[in-house]
Amino acid sequence: MTGTLTGTLSIRETRPPSNEEKAQSPTPATSVAEDVYPRWRPPLVVVGGFLTYFCTYGFMNAWGTFQFYYHEVLLAGMSNSKIAWIGALQLFILSISGLVVGPLYDTWGATRIFAPGAVLYVLAIMFASVSSQYYQLILAQGILLGLGTAMLFFPTITAVSQWYGHSRGFALGIVVSGSSLGGICWPLMLERLIRQIGFPWAMRTAGFLCLALLAPSAFLVVSRPRIVRERMDDQDRRPPNVIHSLFKDLLYIALVIGMFLVQWGMFIPFFYLPTYGSSNGMDADEANNLVSYLNAGSFVGRIASGYVADLCGRLNVTFGCSAVCAVLVFCLHAITGKGSIIAFSVLYGIFSGGLISLQAACVSQITADTRILGLRIGAMMAACSFAGLTGSPIAGALISHDHGAYGDMINFSGIVLSAGAIVLAGARGMGAPGVKAF
Repeated sequence: MTGTLTGTLSIRETRPPSNEEKAQSPTPATSVAEDVYPRWRPPLVVVGGFLTYFCTYGFMNAWGTFQFYYHEVLLAGMSNSKIAWIGALQLFILSISGLVVGPLYDTWGATRIFAPGAVLYVLAIMFASVSSQYYQLILAQGILLGLGTAMLFFPTITAVSQWYGHSRGFALGIVVSGSSLGGICWPLMLERLIRQIGFPWAMRTAGFLCLALLAPSAFLVVSRPRIVRERMDDQDRRPPNVIHSLFKDLLYIALVIGMFLVQWGMFIPFFYLPTYGSSNGMDADEANNLVSYLNAGSFVGRIASGYVADLCGRLNVTFGCSAVCAVLVFCLHAITGKGSIIAFSVLYGIFSGGLISLQAACVSQITADTRILGLRIGAMMAACSFAGLTGSPIAGALISHDHGAYGDMINFSGIVLSAGAIVLAGARGMGAPGVKAF
């Protein structure tokens, strides 16, 4: 893996500048000599990102386990729609925080945001362990955990995007696959721990494990040195009216709209697949395991989609994954057997995994100035935050309105996924000057 990931660094970037190049360099601080770094540095950033995603997005991917446990035990009698607001709020806080965390990354770099984010994240899990009321879970698992996740997510995804060029999709796929592995392990671990030692100590155990993994990640996830040097020494060269320029980039706007629609419907199966399985005759263990099957498929999909995207185009693969996800969701109308539900979980995980891993890669590819990459990724995630906030509660309300049936929920998820695929196809048709294999 190391040879593949470090192979993206060009010879021109790593050799010392000639005397003629030094003479022509406008500012010593931005000379190419500042971009020299050990070849093992980029893979370590990927390792740190993988561990971070295992703890953060992997934990979020296990929300179906919490949804099932809260509905059946801790908050018994409360509607699925109301419980879903806890997970939806966590996803919303994560995404909307990009408006703040993204620009802070552009100014401060990764470490000064990552380290306090790790502390806040672990504290949020500990607070959730002593929560037994709905409002307490909203504060701990919804708001605090969402904010802590944002302070870890954006530095990681932006740092990896800065370190890699031609193999960016593959590198991001490896990093984001950590969330899939977490999505496999966390549901199984939490379900057994809750059964054996109870919910409070199960959450505390999860918090201690996250602390052990995030501590080394704080030293592994760092900004690319040349980018930091430019930020410190060339502030006067930052492009003016950056926020205004976002609204003039039609390709960027189309990408944001497409990803908004995709995420509006994409996360619904992550929330409701266990309850869907339970309603079709699965017992509690079988229904809970659906989340692990889904994330097992996602683990493969996130790595494979990143590799294929580097060869065939990142938006091409993103569009294809969204279209297949829409088809799979509509197929749920006819999927009621245990074996077919498990097959759906794996297949949906494979193709939805590509959507999660490639969104930042698409933004990075159409962003020429890496000094504002954090802002552009953050702005996209902030726009998509409203999709994450409303999609799952809407689905829960549709289930209640349909007297416990899932037909309306399936239609809603499939329609918005289809609409997102259409918009992404339109964005692909717009093209991007100077961008290859988009």
